[in-house]
Amino acid sequence: MSRPFKTADELQDMIVEQARILHGPWPSGMTMFVFDDAYGWSASISRPASEGDEFYRTRTLDLIRTLRVRYDLDAPRL
Repeated sequence: MSRPFKTADELQDMIVEQARILHGPWPSGMTMFVFDDAYGWSASISRPASEGDEFYRTRTLDLIRTLRVRYDLDAPRL
């Protein structure tokens, strides 16, 4: 079974949108980067500035793990 392909920008938009729905507004100053890795794709989120940001970051990383199983990154393969 193949998974749908999404660009890094599409994945990032999906992650932010779902995080907002589940946990409220994206924390000010928190950044995320979606990138190709040896296992498909991953995302990095900046360090939290508060306990609330830590909760949000942890839950968003959980969401990313779920989405990694559902989508492949549409990136050039060498």
